[in-house]
Amino acid sequence: MVEPEFTADESPSKTKRFVEWQLTILASMYAGYAAFMLCRNTLISSSAAMMLDPSLDLDKESFGHLMSWHSAGAIAGKLVTGPGADWLGGRRMFLLALSLTAMANVGFAFGGSFAVFALMNFLGQFAKSGGWPAMTKMVGSWYPEHRYGQVWSLISTSSRVGTIGAGLVLGFALSLVSWRSIFLLSAAITLVVVAVLFFFLKEEPSDVGLPPLAEPTPPLAEPTSRLAEPKSRLAEPKSRLAEPKSRLAEPKSLGDDANASRADHVLDSANWHEALTAFARSGRFWSIGFGIVFLTIMMDFLVFIPIYLSESLGISGSAASMAGSSFPAGMFAALLLTSFVYDNLSKRTLVWALGGMLTLGCGCVIALSNLAFVSESIRSPVAIAVLFLLGLSISPAYYVPMSVFSVRFGGKHSGMLVSLIDVFGYCGAMLFNFFGGSIAEHYGWSVFLTGLLAISCLATLLMTTFLALDARSARLDIEAA
Repeated sequence: MVEPEFTADESPSKTKRFVEWQLTILASMYAGYAAFMLCRNTLISSSAAMMLDPSLDLDKESFGHLMSWHSAGAIAGKLVTGPGADWLGGRRMFLLALSLTAMANVGFAFGGSFAVFALMNFLGQFAKSGGWPAMTKMVGSWYPEHRYGQVWSLISTSSRVGTIGAGLVLGFALSLVSWRSIFLLSAAITLVVVAVLFFFLKEEPSDVGLPPLAEPTPPLAEPTSRLAEPKSRLAEPKSRLAEPKSRLAEPKSLGDDANASRADHVLDSANWHEALTAFARSGRFWSIGFGIVFLTIMMDFLVFIPIYLSESLGISGSAASMAGSSFPAGMFAALLLTSFVYDNLSKRTLVWALGGMLTLGCGCVIALSNLAFVSESIRSPVAIAVLFLLGLSISPAYYVPMSVFSVRFGGKHSGMLVSLIDVFGYCGAMLFNFFGGSIAEHYGWSVFLTGLLAISCLATLLMTTFLALDARSARLDIEAA
């Protein structure tokens, strides 16, 4: 599935062992991130039941405010855990973040006021935010570039597994025990996962006695004079950053050279300030950043789905939680398909493919806005089917391009880059959660969904712009080569 890149003198037995460890690392990250999402979605799965608890005095408005603390924690966490993953390494950050996320759920279970819930939600998301930057470090060490799309697609399905598990397993458990016990259950499962990953998750091949990915080969567009330079690239601090069509635009896309190692990346010799300067000068960074703002808001519609289904369809909180699992189920299906095709599509084809899927997402929001015109006898299955299609249409554009771009463009600063892009998204989600609940509470779901439609259209426009710029950059690099 994800073959290693060895030099010619490596033995077949080492190649086989490398593949086995690649699969082990992939499975470890998969299980770990599913546990992250299980903890993250415990509050969402319990939301309808919590609003029925008279001792809490929660409504849609206060729940939206609570979820805005969720986004605030993610923003603060990304600013710390992104550089932290670059400093500590992926394995340490991953295990630390997962452990603290579970402990925040324990704290939530014993909370009794809005202030405690807000604090635990903030701390839980602060910790969880370290998961994705940590994985960018391990993906860069363990997998060749021409497999990035496949690897990230597969890892992204783990987030949907965790979300579906939260909706189905925790939703079912909610019919048997109190909502507080649900938080303890998800924390216990997560701590078991941490204990297992301690033995199987490794930072890089050298940790298990394997050589790194194959030695670098000169990039096709590297001028001969530059190859002859005896000193490091830090000797050219300004000219390289200012090049409009330099390798900063896509340092490893020149012919998709899978053998280029991380040591050959132009930003590996740059400090964090130089890396930030390179990011700020990239049109793709800004277009995907603002695109992720609106895509994250669409993804965070999941926060309100159990409440929306409970009120719109007149079903119980546990039933609404299980029915809402159709949204992440659609995401799972799309990401699984994406893992087989993403790396085989040209960047130009991706513009049309992902742009078309996001357009389908706009249509799904329109359909949700008009459920009232559907016969009551089929309204529930129609709502579930539309939510499935909505998840199917937006998840590939949300998860994969950002992750692939961060590893390729960021080099050793990939953790910081993916965190910065995520900060864009969580800032939008924080505003959406704070005001979205108030809008639904005071103006109804029709106004709420009208705003969501406008957001989905902006997400389509901006992500298509990023994909077009990315395709243009790759084409210019190939022409230069």
